[in-house]
Amino acid sequence: MKWSIEKNILLEALNDVTRALTQRTTIPVLNGIVFEIDKKGIDLLASDSELSIKVHIDSSDIKNIEGEGKIIIQSKSFVEMIKKMPTNIINFEVEDDLKIKIYSDTNQYRLNGYNPMDYPNISMEPNDKAIILKATIIKEIINQTAYALSNQEVRPLLTGLNLKINGDILECIATDSYRLAKKNIRLDNIIENSINIVIPGKSIIELEKILGDDEENIEMYIFKNKILFKYKNISLLSNLLEGAYPETSHFIPSDFIYMINLKLQDFYDAVDRAALLAENKEKNIIKVHIEDKNMIITSASNELGNAEEKINIDSNTKESLNISFSSKYMLDALKVIKEENIFLLLNTDDKPIIIKPVTDESLLELILPIKTY
Repeated sequence: MKWSIEKNILLEALNDVTRALTQRTTIPVLNGIVFEIDKKGIDLLASDSELSIKVHIDSSDIKNIEGEGKIIIQSKSFVEMIKKMPTNIINFEVEDDLKIKIYSDTNQYRLNGYNPMDYPNISMEPNDKAIILKATIIKEIINQTAYALSNQEVRPLLTGLNLKINGDILECIATDSYRLAKKNIRLDNIIENSINIVIPGKSIIELEKILGDDEENIEMYIFKNKILFKYKNISLLSNLLEGAYPETSHFIPSDFIYMINLKLQDFYDAVDRAALLAENKEKNIIKVHIEDKNMIITSASNELGNAEEKINIDSNTKESLNISFSSKYMLDALKVIKEENIFLLLNTDDKPIIIKPVTDESLLELILPIKTY
């Protein structure tokens, strides 16, 4: 087999497909990138057995193809080699099934490959039940929820994104048990069977990196223990996390004593400045005093001093409230809101804090307060 391809086209495909690779695999062949060549073009495949990504390069984007077959190229240093090739056109030639020559007019590498027979069989064939969304919508869902994913393997399900579909409503929830983000969207079509799955956080985050800021469709196919996303020339297949995701609806209050309307940027900036002098840098605890039309945000450090910020607010009550929370968690929640004004919905100093855009009913965020008074 021989083929020649432009460097930038190959690098773009490699940047996407190598997102599935990990250093933690104990299966040597999974350290490689599968190149499958035929007259239609080249398919690149990488997998860590939990996440698999395939990228198709059409024959129209390849300078020359001779022969058909499959070879697995070791990924270590391979991408750097391609980046540093001195010419724009890179040539490949398989020499004896398990060795490949990569060359230009002035340099060459010879790499040992893996036996394609040792690679696991990974099927990325879709079923006939596609759920179709715009790439921009999927990116927005991930951006507005993934920050609340847990990174603690003690509760594996909380490291994943809970995706539910009932009828034409798709709901995504992420929580680490201290904060929560929930996003709802309405689908164009009604889905006959209800869906309740948990997608690993790593898979969701890598998918977001692959998607462009465009109106291209992304097809989503859900299987018993896997989910497949197809976008342009890219297929991403992920295992699903096993088990029932915790029911979170009872954590979200439905009635509130305090309904506060304020400008997002003013609140964000005040919290951000106050966080500079927060005592505990791990939690970045700040205190808030609310009374009538005023909000006073304070922080203190025995070593550095203290900070105070005042904001004018629009509140439904003149009752006062003192409440404390993690400034980091609050800033993470505020960053993903796109509107100018938000609601802070509160009850007592030990009940969840709800953050919502004023006009966007699709997004709800929750953080737990920290008792300090």
